[in-house]
Amino acid sequence: IKQAELYYKKVEREDNAKAYASAQLNLGTIYEYDKEDIKQAELYYNKVEREDNAEAYALAQLNLGRIYHFNEDKKNIAEAELYYKKVEREDNAKAYALAQFNLGRIYHFNEDKKNIAEAKEYYNSVKKEDNARVYAKAQFNLGRIYHFNEDKKNIAEAELYYNKVEREDNAKAYASAQFFLGTIYEYDKEDIKQAELYYNKVEREDNAKAYALAQFNLGRIYYFNEDKKNIAEAKEYYNRVKKEDNAEVYALAQLNLGFIYQDDKNDPELAVQFFSQARDSGVPLISSYANYCLGEYFYFNQKEKYYEKSKNYYQLVNYSNRTIYLNLDIFKAYIVAQIMLAVSNIEENDLFKTKEERDNLVIKPICQIRKLTEKIQKELLVTFKLDESESEQGQQFERRVAHYTNPSVLFELLKNDSHVRLNVVDFMNDPTENQLLSNWLGMNNDPNSEIKSFLTSFTFNHNCLNQFRLYGNENNIIGSGVSLVFNQFFFGKKVESSINPDSVALLSYDTKVKVTKSDSEENKDKDDGDSNNICSLELLPLFRCLYFDPNSKYISIAKRNKFSFYLEHQGSPPETIEDQWNNYIDSLGEEGKIAKIRVNLNKIRKIITALKAKEELKALSNLDQLINLAIMPISCLIKHAAFEDEDECRMIYITHIADKKIQAPANYDYANSLFVNYGQKVEGYLDKIYLGPQCQPYHKLWITNHVRRPKSESKLKHIKVVQSEMPLR
Repeated sequence: IKQAELYYKKVEREDNAKAYASAQLNLGTIYEYDKEDIKQAELYYNKVEREDNAEAYALAQLNLGRIYHFNEDKKNIAEAELYYKKVEREDNAKAYALAQFNLGRIYHFNEDKKNIAEAKEYYNSVKKEDNARVYAKAQFNLGRIYHFNEDKKNIAEAELYYNKVEREDNAKAYASAQFFLGTIYEYDKEDIKQAELYYNKVEREDNAKAYALAQFNLGRIYYFNEDKKNIAEAKEYYNRVKKEDNAEVYALAQLNLGFIYQDDKNDPELAVQFFSQARDSGVPLISSYANYCLGEYFYFNQKEKYYEKSKNYYQLVNYSNRTIYLNLDIFKAYIVAQIMLAVSNIEENDLFKTKEERDNLVIKPICQIRKLTEKIQKELLVTFKLDESESEQGQQFERRVAHYTNPSVLFELLKNDSHVRLNVVDFMNDPTENQLLSNWLGMNNDPNSEIKSFLTSFTFNHNCLNQFRLYGNENNIIGSGVSLVFNQFFFGKKVESSINPDSVALLSYDTKVKVTKSDSEENKDKDDGDSNNICSLELLPLFRCLYFDPNSKYISIAKRNKFSFYLEHQGSPPETIEDQWNNYIDSLGEEGKIAKIRVNLNKIRKIITALKAKEELKALSNLDQLINLAIMPISCLIKHAAFEDEDECRMIYITHIADKKIQAPANYDYANSLFVNYGQKVEGYLDKIYLGPQCQPYHKLWITNHVRRPKSESKLKHIKVVQSEMPLR
């Protein structure tokens, strides 16, 4: 490499411009791949001029795009897109195909850019004659769009694209395509024979990961399908799954082999061996589930001999926000473990004679509560896409939300790159905060609970007099605050990220053991710096609040008010605005949402009442705690109907008081306000700032100055500043 670099540097542009361009390209690749000096690589790539060597220029632009697309230190999707778009087909057809494919990936997978129509267009721009290998990958991704994307789901189209992937073009993509064709015939077309044919076409040398998946699915067919059931065949397929090929699928295969030897082969020693291999797989959720299986086996089959052993396994079953993971009921496993640990501390610890008796008595009801809770949570999730027929986000009725605050907070957010804070709910303006639901359900509230909820509030109404009156006032001047209008990309989509699963572990029945372990780990990793520099939260989803009056049973949900439509469409005829409002209410499906939520809340209440009435369960000291865990995903989303006019949405983080992300203010005067920082920098997600009707002139001046200055690289878009004209003296 050293000699190569020496010779490339001897090529002068004035001697041979074409050779010079190629040399600069090759120097770029040396610094990118061999020397891992990205900054220097960029310098060389940028020296390649199109007029000198169009083919080399195209490759240089492609490589620059890839740097900004995939390099973690340089990641900038907007920059990557710019470079990819500079690659012309007539300059370098092969590089053009790869650039189009990568543009497709940006619009397919990147959350900030997601646009399936754009992704399809780019994938379809990849021609087989330009780059057969990349063409195969593009066809495979088109198949995935039609297979898995809810808006575009079309199994016939998916099958068509998967079948265009040829082994000679791209063996790895071909293997994946055959696997997915197998899943189509197994699940969508219910043609097991054809599914088998596709699974058997997946070769290990082509794609070891897909091969492991195919073998696992063949094992499942012979284990679970009544028409094909053949335990010997199932075992053979499961045993072909190797840990080095796909650790996760290997762990699942070991788990299923454990079930085979436990239930069908009646060989407990081998069952324990396979469960133990799944436990030791290094895949956290499967390992946890295997501990549950081992705990169950030793408790119900070997209790007299191995009672303490079963207890040890139950203690290792971890909580996860993912109720179902790869068809494993993770939530159920955790609830079982906690119930069994509680049983072990009852003097007569034979409360449950069989698994079936226990599950029917307590496990199934708690799991049913969780499922009903998740249905309610799903109804309250803000998707920012009510109208699926509108491809443009700008046409959506709910495309932005506002956060009301004071100018001093905005100053910190813009000038000092501070973070939005999620504050602890204990001292908020609603005295029923976090208690309304549990009180209505007849649950006990523990005032000393170490599980804490942190949230920050938004509203669909961006320019609202009542909000300006209540929030963000500075120097006791009512209406002097600001309304920060955020776009959808400020928020995440993973509902499970709202609860920190580690926080629940600290509440497990075996609390002393787990807290001690946590303390020792904390002491081992002592923070050397300021405690306020601890890491921030990942993207969190946004939920609309549910407004509920327990006495009258009144229910409503947060939404835009009608006045916001008149403000948005000033100058349009009232009839047009009323049509817009009616379309919004129709697309929101408010009545349907409320009806579903009401039914599910009543079901939850009925189940809890029945559970708490069972005499035999009164000995379980942690029953209320586990029920509260089941309803935790919606505990912060239900507010008293008296607050309905706020139309509030919430970003929530539920965690243990010992969470390192929790921070305390440096100033003692604010010591009653613990908070957690949200990781996103604000300025890139602000579309608009409304100045309150009494916002002070000097605040208006610096805000306007800040957003109107020439944009730096980090400020890619204009933020509009609007003076609110709401009447307030």
